[in-house]
Amino acid sequence: MRILQSKRPLLRASVAMSLALSVPAFAQDTTETFTPLGRIVLGAGAEKVAIDAPQSISVLEEEDIAEVQPGTIGDVLERSPGVSTVGSESRFGESFNIRGIGGGTSADEPRIVTVIDGVRKYYESYRQGSLFTDPEFFKRVEILRGPGSSTLYGAGALAGVISLETKDASDFLDPGDPFGVDQKLEYRSNGEGVESATFLAFAPDERFDGLIGFIYDDSDFQQSGDGEDILGTKITEYNTLIKGTFSFGEALEHEVEAAYIRYQGEADDQVLDIVDSLADFGIVDREVIDTTAFIKYGYTPVDNAFIDLTVQLSYSKSENNITDFRGPPFAAVFDTDYAYEGVGVRVENTAQVVGAAFENYVTYGVDVSTQDRVSTRASAENASFHPEGTTDTIGVFAQNEFILDESLTLLAGARIDFQETTPGDLVPTDEKLDDEGRAVTLAVHYQLTDAVAVFSSASYTERLPVVDELYDTFPFRGPGSPDQVSARTLENEESRNVELGLAYSQDNVILGQDQLSFKAVIFRNDLDNLIARNVTGGPGETTFTNINEAQIEGVELEAAYESERVFGSLAYTALDGENKSDPDALNPNLENQIPADTLVLSLGTRFPAADLELGWTGTYYDSKSRNQAGMGGPPTLIETPSEFIHDIYAAWTPDDGAFEDLTVRLGVSNVADEDYRTHLQSANIRRAGRSINLTVSRTF
Repeated sequence: MRILQSKRPLLRASVAMSLALSVPAFAQDTTETFTPLGRIVLGAGAEKVAIDAPQSISVLEEEDIAEVQPGTIGDVLERSPGVSTVGSESRFGESFNIRGIGGGTSADEPRIVTVIDGVRKYYESYRQGSLFTDPEFFKRVEILRGPGSSTLYGAGALAGVISLETKDASDFLDPGDPFGVDQKLEYRSNGEGVESATFLAFAPDERFDGLIGFIYDDSDFQQSGDGEDILGTKITEYNTLIKGTFSFGEALEHEVEAAYIRYQGEADDQVLDIVDSLADFGIVDREVIDTTAFIKYGYTPVDNAFIDLTVQLSYSKSENNITDFRGPPFAAVFDTDYAYEGVGVRVENTAQVVGAAFENYVTYGVDVSTQDRVSTRASAENASFHPEGTTDTIGVFAQNEFILDESLTLLAGARIDFQETTPGDLVPTDEKLDDEGRAVTLAVHYQLTDAVAVFSSASYTERLPVVDELYDTFPFRGPGSPDQVSARTLENEESRNVELGLAYSQDNVILGQDQLSFKAVIFRNDLDNLIARNVTGGPGETTFTNINEAQIEGVELEAAYESERVFGSLAYTALDGENKSDPDALNPNLENQIPADTLVLSLGTRFPAADLELGWTGTYYDSKSRNQAGMGGPPTLIETPSEFIHDIYAAWTPDDGAFEDLTVRLGVSNVADEDYRTHLQSANIRRAGRSINLTVSRTF
């Protein structure tokens, strides 16, 4: 059975993109559910394997997120192949790496597209992290690896896309319930962290529902395995989510959805450098406020397959307020309020044509956005390090997906973005810059048997230079050093990616009423014109230039097994990077962003009669070495030893009786209290040591 119409345009138009943007349906309790493209992922309790998408994609549902008991969203993402967090354990902001692309310094964040409820999030500032949020907001996380996701999400996703979906009223209400309250309390022994999450859900009738949520989190400094404080982990957070949906029309074919999401974190005595937690840059008081809001209209008439329309108006603002700078003589530069503020409109439609033996989906639309990079206490010194500017973008995209006999899928998509960048008042030029970025995707997926499929994809995307790169002046002015403006003739970064994959999914494999899924992907990504900060003049005189070329190859494996009593999953990543640029250049080191080979293995069992679930996760990081650039000195060889980290958990979720709707989770992370760091962290940064985490939640 195939569902040819959905209340939301092809599940928010993601389904239309088999390359990565098709939102997989999922099987809960081994009951299969199908989207229009037949996407299948494994069900409850295990990490998801998207079987039918011709790209490496992972899907984590609410139960998967809760199982981790995450302190940051990075704790969730790291369990998927190809994804690593960069830098510290700071809750103020994390940077990410997908398939060896992405780091913690400037110009890295634009290579990974991050969206919350379809709103593109963007924050790029030197060593300040890129995503500010609380994992308790979200019920679904999709990780789309590779540049093929650029077609619908925008040119520039050289590494991939992280898509986050917030909770809504239906996640807390049983069918027919008009009102519900969910209260969660959590304690984390490491850092003596406490969290309270309260959600009020209401649905007075089938046409309207709403959700109000408030999250409070307070934590002292976490400690590493050797008992040392981890800088940047002390924080108090106040977070709010307001969301509602209204449907109207005879068949409820019209839908209006709106949401307001606010994250606020504040703490004193924090290192300026969030990512690497380097005290060399000084100590500050910090407040981070991140706001996301949207209103979306959807129209899906039941009698017209050519209309599946979505119009979304979105707003995003990320603020990093830094005060009371103490330390090295950078106060004039850093003691300020940095922010990114953007407004966007997206119009998208999907048309369906269905024949006796085929299905065809055409998705097309336009993105219009404007984004301001501001420093509210701007000065000439601030402008040198954080140039202000405005970026206006218009993107046009179209994509066709053809399905023949439910076995062969062909996809072709293209996008072009037109960008105009205008410098701020304090930038020593008034030159506006125009540019264009293109993305093309081709993919094929073929079902060899009911259980086995092969797929392949090829994609090309460009990343347009951002304000920081176009108008940066070198920040470290030595005596007598002249002002220097970075080149405004930067070429677009380019990515050419090829993938080959094999997928397997079979029911009733071992125990009966079970399912085994497996997906393997090999890829090669050729990157040209990579932008990096490079020495161009005297000591400390730097500018952004196109100097890097690199090739990254890798293997990603996902597997999952699900039955009534036993479940497990596996995620493995092995990457290799080759730098093709001048080895004598200061920043030719994209290959140094390649994470260590990583294996994540999860095993668990259920006791249905007792409503009890027990699980273990082991994460193995292979040894690896890299050169880390020194502060005014030569690079230093950093060697990261191999580590095997163990986490365990127990979950009690009674189905009936006096404790119905109660959930109790007890987890121990880093059971052996290992003192370790991951390869992409600075040598002086450690990961968190052992923590005992207790969570109690109840829905009323």
